Amino acid sequence: MEINKIKKLIINHLIIILLFFFHIQLNAQGKKLEDLSFLELEKKIDSLISINSNTLPTIKYYIKKSKKENNDQALIYAYRYASKATLEDIGYKYADSAIVIAKKTNNNELISEALLNKGVLLMDYYQYGPALDYILQAKKYLNNVKNDYINYKTLYFIAQNKMLLGQITEAKKHLSICVEFFKQPINETELGYDYKTYYSYALMSLIDCNTKLKKHSENNSLYKEAYEFINKNNARHLIPYFISCEGTDAYYLKKFSVAINKLKKAQLLYQDNWPHYTDIFYLGMSYWKLGNKKEAVKYFEKLDKEYYKDKNQDPQFRPAYELLIEYYASKNNTNKQLEYINKLMSLDKSYEKNYKYLFAKIHKEYDTKKLIDEKNSIENSLKIHQYLTLFVIIISIVLISFSTYKYFQMQRKYKERFEQIISKNTEIKKIPVTIVDEDKTVTPKIAGLSESTVTYILEQLDIFEKEQQFLDSKITQKLLSEKLGTNPTYLSKIINAYKEKSFSNYLNDLRLEYIVELLKTEHQFLEKEIKELANIAGFTNAEAFSDNFQRKFEIKPSYFIKMMKENIKTSSL
Repeated sequence: MEINKIKKLIINHLIIILLFFFHIQLNAQGKKLEDLSFLELEKKIDSLISINSNTLPTIKYYIKKSKKENNDQALIYAYRYASKATLEDIGYKYADSAIVIAKKTNNNELISEALLNKGVLLMDYYQYGPALDYILQAKKYLNNVKNDYINYKTLYFIAQNKMLLGQITEAKKHLSICVEFFKQPINETELGYDYKTYYSYALMSLIDCNTKLKKHSENNSLYKEAYEFINKNNARHLIPYFISCEGTDAYYLKKFSVAINKLKKAQLLYQDNWPHYTDIFYLGMSYWKLGNKKEAVKYFEKLDKEYYKDKNQDPQFRPAYELLIEYYASKNNTNKQLEYINKLMSLDKSYEKNYKYLFAKIHKEYDTKKLIDEKNSIENSLKIHQYLTLFVIIISIVLISFSTYKYFQMQRKYKERFEQIISKNTEIKKIPVTIVDEDKTVTPKIAGLSESTVTYILEQLDIFEKEQQFLDSKITQKLLSEKLGTNPTYLSKIINAYKEKSFSNYLNDLRLEYIVELLKTEHQFLEKEIKELANIAGFTNAEAFSDNFQRKFEIKPSYFIKMMKENIKTSSL
């Protein structure tokens, strides 16, 4: 059972006193409101709370009766009820009124009760810093008061704050003591005393501590004790809260299907109107662990819909947002990714603000120096999450910007190269062709080769080019040298010297110049696929054609074809 659930349960049932004496109930039955004693009024309010009925008319009469009879103690308790039964702002006013009346009495017990009530009310609305101030003030007023009930009640709420701060071991020690104290049989004939209610709350919180500390076996006896208490006191409205505890326990024991069944059952049995974030969170986590991410996301988004509104949330739900980001990243949904990244960054600021304040207060006014290390650890952890998130966003922006810049730079370069290729005034750099006249000789550039040999091979290459023999995909350096009556070495040396390139580039450049001219003049070839154009030009595959096209013209063939089509379309307008 998570602390958030305990807080919500406290709002709905804080002052419940479950039929302590049966004869009191019998005497109260059938009486008119104005005939009830203060104790009977509290019993009536508690019974209305237990069945989720409207308590305000009875509470207002309680206030009226207290004022009429000048009973400050009863008025303080009446205001305490009213603070829980009204909206936040109005509730604070009732709580403040209780403090004012209590201080007028100079009764430290009543002052402590009123201050503690204000602290609990602030906790209900996630105002943890101010709440801790009031709780610690209440503790100060108890220093010279011998009232075990109020002392243990204050200790219970200090334990709740320790759970919020992650001090689970310390909280467990306090709660174990509280459970033993509140379960003792007490004759509750005084106003404002509710041992059984705080017994059930402390028991739930103790189970939660064992779950977080992985001491699940210790919870078996506590569940047995809880259900015996429920049956004995007819407190069936508490059943779903302990079932929820069992569901959370099952999650940490990796019994995810059991966890889902327990948590869903609890949701059906609740008699209050609270959203029960903890159940929703662990339902989502259980589905995620089972691999049903789509169903898990439904629960995480349901949690987000309500939980994100106040921005004063418990950090235990943070993983839900991390998993939402991961899920939408896998779906390439950048809008959702950005939405949950922004929410998570906002939540981290809230976590750091609220929990840093609590650490500082507890270290100064209640706990020992051992909290310093834990405080620094949590603060650093929160900062790391923020920095990592910010770093990822910055890197993403830089990469996207760089990629965009490179893309447009490449597009501009391609456009310039295309214009050069099709320009009437700019011819493609062709392969040098050596024309040999009959009355002229070629001075050999290669040692060991005669003038006549060089002249003959250059003449044959000229014929090779004019007759477009290079379109034969089977032509090789060896085959061509045999055809020219020379050897591959001499042929390679002559091409290197007079054509100023390797045999491979010489052959491929002839093919590329042919296909470009074909695309410029015969527009029907623009509709053919790259693979087919490669075959026409004499290349054995499309990859070799594209690589050589990019090498020679510094532009992709696909882009050249695209621009040619656009150019033709523009020219026809």
